[in-house]
Amino acid sequence: MSSDGEIVSSARKPTEYLFSEEGHVQFDVDRLYALTVGVIRELAHALPEGHTVAGLSMASASGNTVLLDDRGVPGPAISWMDQRVTHEIETVFGSLQAEEIHDRMGWPLLNQFPLAHLSWLKCHRPGMLESATRVCMSTDYLNFRLTGNWGIDYSTATTFYLLDQKAGQWHLPYLQQLGIARGKLPQLQPSGTILGKLTTAAASATGLPPGTPVVLGAFDHACAARGSGVLDEGQFLLSTGTSWVGFFPVKDRQKAVRQQMLVDPFLSPDGAWGAMFSLPAIANHVEKYIYQFVSTAPDPYHAFDRLAGLAPPGANGLLIHPMREPDAALADHDSRADISRAIMEGTAYLLKAQIDKFDRAGLKITSVTMAGGPSESLTWPQVIADMLNLEVSTMSGAHAGARGAAILAGIGVGLYRDEREVRRRLGAPKATYTPNQAAHKVYQAGYRKFTEHATMKPYRGDES
Repeated sequence: MSSDGEIVSSARKPTEYLFSEEGHVQFDVDRLYALTVGVIRELAHALPEGHTVAGLSMASASGNTVLLDDRGVPGPAISWMDQRVTHEIETVFGSLQAEEIHDRMGWPLLNQFPLAHLSWLKCHRPGMLESATRVCMSTDYLNFRLTGNWGIDYSTATTFYLLDQKAGQWHLPYLQQLGIARGKLPQLQPSGTILGKLTTAAASATGLPPGTPVVLGAFDHACAARGSGVLDEGQFLLSTGTSWVGFFPVKDRQKAVRQQMLVDPFLSPDGAWGAMFSLPAIANHVEKYIYQFVSTAPDPYHAFDRLAGLAPPGANGLLIHPMREPDAALADHDSRADISRAIMEGTAYLLKAQIDKFDRAGLKITSVTMAGGPSESLTWPQVIADMLNLEVSTMSGAHAGARGAAILAGIGVGLYRDEREVRRRLGAPKATYTPNQAAHKVYQAGYRKFTEHATMKPYRGDES
């Protein structure tokens, strides 16, 4: 991203995972580093002549556990998708109180993140845990390879489940139970802090000059909020990836905790916290419907979007719950256009159900910003606007998280004072979708039927 906010180039590489029948999901963290510097090198080659990189930063989901041995060599990273953990947290810590965990750490306790992985290692590979010279996550390791320095921002550290989010410190009782010395963890610092500068080796690998600053980033959805200009209470970011994640800036952290939402430090202590919920893996369910009923082309989303735009609001009475198993008979009764539209609308109904719940709890929204692949659709943002009866803006498409990381890099190296200055100065390319009141009335009626008839099979509005 240029200093005036233009996306100059983009590149991507898929992460390579290793799966086992026991539910283990791991990856080679040095291979991930090679893929990462390959992407950076590709971007560096695309720089306009005479331009240089002012700084680098990373948006990351993280939650992947990495141990370095006594030679400083990393073992396989345990992915946040790993399913090996069963009872090990209880074995190490006894009966933990879910409410206390959520209040302290910001996230509900899950068996899929580093606290769980480290508990499993203590139970099944105690020697590996005891002899480790460094306990970190994949994000921290990549930054270390780039700079030679260890550090982690408070946002990314939340996924560790070892950070007391309110105190802003590693939670020593958990470290003691695991037998991990605090010095083995990365140093905690705010997002936007310069961690270090590219080493000679990293400069050679990336194609950038030695000494290029590397700045601590944030959790991916917190970066996407920055990249989309969603900074204030009342704004709502809908980040549409594999899972659809809703992000609310909130002043009252406890309100989000009470609603069992994920909490990110975001702009605290001076600004809002970030509260999140998700429609987990919704894109996988949508894709299953698309391939079965809409298109099997290499890019089926193009046909899906085009067909959905041909059907009227309400899809001629067809309701589809996209998280339910498809009914093979659906194609016998409904057109591909109606099916496409009903898939979009069903996803929007699920989103509305979540937003209505939080609205009743006092988490009210006045504007919606949509990011991610579906935000580039010609139809889906309008469906969301009509469904919620709110104006929907689309920003940055699939690049909102990366744009937010670039903004943090700019803050770190002094190009911008803070995120609000970025929003005032740069804005972002956007389209705006205004709700259609006639369509909204259709969706009000459809929503009532959807909540009544959200069963395993599609429901037609003309059925008794």
